[in-house]
Parts: sequence; C-alpha cells; structure tokens
Amino acid sequence: MKKILVIGIIAGLGWQSVYAGNPDRKGEAGAPELNMNAYARSAGFWDLNVASVKGLEAERLNPAGLGLTQGTEIIGSYTSWLTGAGVNGVQGGFATRFKSNAVALSINSLNFGAIDKTTTANPEGGLGTFKPTYLNIGLSYAKSFSLGATPKMGGNLITGGVSLRLVSEIVGNVTATGFAFDAGLLYTTGKKENLHFGVALRNVGTPMKFGGDALSFEGTAAAASYAVSYSKKTNKFELPTQLNMGVAYDLWLGPAIQLEGADAGKYIQHYRLTFMGQYSANAFGLDNYGLGVEFSLREIFMLRMGYRFENGMFKDATTGTAYTGLAAGLSVNVPFKKGASSPSIGLDYGFRMTSPNTDFKHTHSVGLRITLAGAKTKVVPTVEPTPGAAREDAEPKSEAKKKGKKSKATVEEVEEKDAAIDSLIKVNQALKVKAETPIVKIDTVIKTQIVTKTDTVLVPTMLEKSDYKGGDIDTLTKAGKKVLQFNDYEALEYETGSAKINTKSYPYLNYLVNILKKNPTYKVSFDGHTDNVGDEAVNTKLSQDRVDAVKAYFVSKGINENRIATQAYGSKKPKYKNDNSAGRAKNRRVEIYMEM
Repeated sequence: MKKILVIGIIAGLGWQSVYAGNPDRKGEAGAPELNMNAYARSAGFWDLNVASVKGLEAERLNPAGLGLTQGTEIIGSYTSWLTGAGVNGVQGGFATRFKSNAVALSINSLNFGAIDKTTTANPEGGLGTFKPTYLNIGLSYAKSFSLGATPKMGGNLITGGVSLRLVSEIVGNVTATGFAFDAGLLYTTGKKENLHFGVALRNVGTPMKFGGDALSFEGTAAAASYAVSYSKKTNKFELPTQLNMGVAYDLWLGPAIQLEGADAGKYIQHYRLTFMGQYSANAFGLDNYGLGVEFSLREIFMLRMGYRFENGMFKDATTGTAYTGLAAGLSVNVPFKKGASSPSIGLDYGFRMTSPNTDFKHTHSVGLRITLAGAKTKVVPTVEPTPGAAREDAEPKSEAKKKGKKSKATVEEVEEKDAAIDSLIKVNQALKVKAETPIVKIDTVIKTQIVTKTDTVLVPTMLEKSDYKGGDIDTLTKAGKKVLQFNDYEALEYETGSAKINTKSYPYLNYLVNILKKNPTYKVSFDGHTDNVGDEAVNTKLSQDRVDAVKAYFVSKGINENRIATQAYGSKKPKYKNDNSAGRAKNRRVEIYMEM
C-alpha cells in the first residue's frame, strides 16, 4: 500500500510539472469552486497549511491529513465570498478514524443568488431570473504508516490519502458534470513529531462540457417553410489542476500534556507555535507561495495568520486576484469534559482581505466543529518530551521525590539484595558444572530455592522482602557467548495499548539494572512482541515504543546506551497461539537477553 501511494504521487507530480505555473492558459479551466475552500481554519492561513492540516479539513487541501483525524469529526461552515458580490458558500461533512484508517464524506455548494436573465435583444433584462448551482460531493480515504523511531529523529510517520469528487454545475437548463481526483502525502518526523512535510496533487480529472435543453432552439429553414431545431455546440473545459508543496514546524513550550487512548504514550505541551511555508503551482494560472503562523493555547484557543503572494498582484495591469494576500483567523475549542481535549465543540473564523481598489468587503468564513471520541489528555510534571515512551522517566522521578526518606532506605535495601544475588549466581554456576541429572533440587539456601538443569539456571530475582518474588532465567549459548534469558515476562507490564510502564514493574527493572552495574562487561537486549490483534504496522510501532521505554529507563539509571540493544517484531514471532485470550496475553511480552 505504501509503495502504491508513493508511486502514484510521484507519477502525478511528474505529469503536473508539464503544466505547472502557465499564466498563458489562464481562463482555460472551469469549475473554480474546486479551489474555493470554505473551511474557516484553513481560510485563516490562506490555505497554506498543506503540511499541517489534519482532520476533515484535510479533504479539501491534502487528503493525507485525514489520517490524523481524532475520533469522529463533524464540521459545517459558511463563507461570504468577496462580500458584496452576492456569492455564498456552504461546506461541511464528517470524518471518522478507525485504527490507522480514516474516511470522510463532504459536500460543497456555491450559491449565486437570483440573477436577471438578459439577451442580446434584451440587455436590460426583464425576462425573469435564474439561480446557478455549483455542487460537489467528495469521498476521501487516508491511511497512516509508522516507520518506527530512531534516537536522533524520534518517531517517523507517513500518511497517504485520496479523494474522489463529483462535480456538478447547473445554470438554468444547462448542466455540466465531471469527476475530480486528489492525492496527497504527509511525512512527520522529529523527536516531538513536530516536523511536517506535505505534498498534494488536486483536481486531476475528466474534462467537463455543458449541455442541455437551453442550448437548443427552433427556427425556420431558409429554403422552405418548415420548422427545424438547432443545437449550439459547446467546448470542453479542463479542471483547475493544482500542486501544493509545504513544510511546517511545531515549536512546543510549557508544561507537558500526556495523550491517552489511541495516542497513548505521546505528549504535547501547553503552548504551540506552528510555522509553515508553501508553494502552489497552478496548471491554468499564476503560481503562488506564502508563509503562515499559528499560536495555540492547549488546543483550546488558537490565533493564526498567513500571507500568500502571487506574481504581479500589486499592479492593476497584471494582477489576477482581488485579494491583498493577507489572511487571519481564530478558533475557540471547548471540551465537554474537564481535562480532555475531546469530545469538544469549536467555533472557527477566517478572514481574507480584499484589495482597497475593489468594491468587495473581504471574504469571511465561520465554522462549527464537533469532535467525538477523540484523544484524552492529562497534565503531567513538566518534562522534556522525547520520542515515544522515553518520556516515562518523569513519573519515577516525581514519585521518588514524594517518598523522601523511604527512597533512601530502598536504595540501601537494593544494594544488600544485589550482593546476595551475586552470591547466588556464583553458587548456581558452580552447581551447574557438577549437575549430572536433568533437574537437581538444592535445599541448602535458607528460604530460597535454587533449581538447576542442563543448560538452565533458575535463580530468584529478589529476596523475600522485595515486592517481586520468584524468577526464571535460562542460560543459552549464542554466537559462542553465554547469554542469560530472563523469562519473567509477567514482571514487566504496561498500561493497556500503551508504552507506559506500570510502576509495579520498577523493582524488577531495578533488579536488572543492578546486575548490569555489578557486571560492567554485560550487555542487554530487549525484543518487543505483541499479539496479532489490529494493524501490523501499529503493532510493530507499539512493540518498538515499549522496548524504547525500557531502554530509556535503563539509561536514566546510569546504564550506557551502547550496552543496550532493541528490536521490535510486532506479532511476527508469537510464542503461543493467538486463538484465545490467554495465548494473546502471553504473546504481549518483552524478551530480555543479557550477554555475559
């Protein structure tokens, strides 16, 4: 699927480059409503957010952004185009996301009001009125693909999307119908997933042609006195094909906010400044480019501004637009529940300034937005957000501060237990050499059971006073080296569907950390696994995030990251059958290997 999307977009870009930015063809295309975006948020940017648009609004600019929809979104918007011209636009629809997929249904309509009928014989009118109707209905689909995470660049996500739009234009008894196709890609990267690249090819489709009863009329033949019918011929016209390429960067500031639900393990912060730049190539007109910026306070209150430049726009003789290029807007998003970003209801406003030497009073857009079942949030102590679940160190540190003197006692207790563990390991190694039967039970250690068998050593991970009891360690040989395989899978637990480590697993992780501290030559590797429920790309990313979380914990405890390796397998290597809940639960595990 990823290859198909990428190849399709590249092929489209190659085709588009033949026609891009040709002012000599201006006026040859019809269906201008395809490039008239009535969504109020995008209007405040002058549609310069092709790299950062998300949710239902993306279906009009870059359908790939639809894949970033939070839950279900419903939007209705109204625009007064070039106020004073009598042209109004209504636009809206709904979008919903399920796992890594999203779909949307949208509608856009232009209303020109009642226009007087005129003819060459009656240029003053008086023949009645007609009401042109421009309507298009779109169906969009998007899918997100996780490309994994790296220590330097953080998470990497690519999203592809397509839209198919039915275009209908009705002027009296004359109609024209066609289909338009949009395709786009979004690439997100960065340690805070805050660098965005977007490209979208829009309005590629069938030529349109007007036809209907109004183009036929009756007359009398010149050579005889009988009636004949005449039909006027009309030429086909192309769609206003457009290529948009943009980049956006989110600068996050202030206290961290942890997302829950589908985006569990990710963080945002109280304040966001988004900077964006975009270039648009028009196959039947002048190219344009511009810059935009948006300020957000906890995604509840947002201010935005954009400026779009077009060649020749400042000279009356060469300008092709009635606008100055300046746009601005604001949004207020009110959550239904305290401490959650959604479900919510929002009000958007967008403004595009017209030139003072025109009779128009600018373009105004207002929109109502309802978001259902989106991502929940909760405020956590201020931390520096890093990729995936590597930010989990914030909670252990805060808990240690709250415990006060108890934390110091715990450290001493761990050191005492580590000494005992080292002694047990040495005893077991000696017993293993002398073992003559597959299993030998040793009862010489008070209140501690040590069991050895050929190539297997079972050692309790903690003493009696620890929160964690028991243990299962296999001794393996890999590439000629001795490796300890820790089978205490249930001792390392995460919150459901998340890379957040449960606090009750910290004693077990501290035990492993101290083994590495006592043995500086040891190295450790973590292999992440999931069950087969859900999308494999999502499972692979979850397993990667979980092992990265463990690695981050070890690094926070002073273990050099060069001694730690991680690998994510998703559901590719099940250890048990996935046909029942018990088997699936056991397959959700992190395998730990320690090279001696």
